[in-house]
Amino acid sequence: MDHSPDEHAPLVHLNHKSFPQFTGSPLPTPTVGDVALAFVSGFGGTTIGGLIGAVAGFMIGGVAEAALLAMVLAGIIGCAGLYFALIRRRRWSLSDLGFRSPAHSLLHLLWQVPLLMLLAVLATAGIGALLDVAPDGNQNAIVKDAVEIGPASIAAILVLIAGVVPLIEEIVFRRILLDWLRSKMPTAVSAALVTIVFALCHIAPPAMLYILFLGTGLVALRLWYRSLWAPLILHAFNNAVVSSIAIAVVLT
Repeated sequence: MDHSPDEHAPLVHLNHKSFPQFTGSPLPTPTVGDVALAFVSGFGGTTIGGLIGAVAGFMIGGVAEAALLAMVLAGIIGCAGLYFALIRRRRWSLSDLGFRSPAHSLLHLLWQVPLLMLLAVLATAGIGALLDVAPDGNQNAIVKDAVEIGPASIAAILVLIAGVVPLIEEIVFRRILLDWLRSKMPTAVSAALVTIVFALCHIAPPAMLYILFLGTGLVALRLWYRSLWAPLILHAFNNAVVSSIAIAVVLT
């Protein structure tokens, strides 16, 4: 008997009124192999691409070229890795990846996105003050180096940070890892584990704290909308705002 989680069935571990049932085909359940390949191909690909780009950049120019090429190749190879791991190997469609019609109108994001970002900022400021965790001034070093090239590099940075990075992370965390965990344990526990792992992957304590709260909102949107479009939009908008602020600080 197939015990894979039905993307459109009521979530018995959460309030069923919050996640109403609607018709449609269930998403394919990721296997542990899918989880491993998603992490290796997605994040391993970005690491390899970053290293290749950095070396190539230093060979043809300097620090600025290395920083820009590292980000560009990291994004390209990371996306290519997920493409071969999930679309070519598993023959999944975009709908299978989670990019399907949402259970609720995406217009709700007009108030949900700013609210979730505001709550994440306030929670980070409050908890950060209690834990004496200060913002890390070195987090914008790569952006600072890359923007020295000019407007084209700024556009590339925004596309990568606000587009490519959220795409990779949403597929890996809110689709593959979350749905695999949901096939093994209650949804609430799965959501908590995904949020914690997502935060830990960001390494720097100030970033981890903010991502912990933002990640909670990302998982909530994925579960409420039953689609990856909603968390991707929040993630992309958040990264666009953060990277725009970082670029503005560098340019002033």
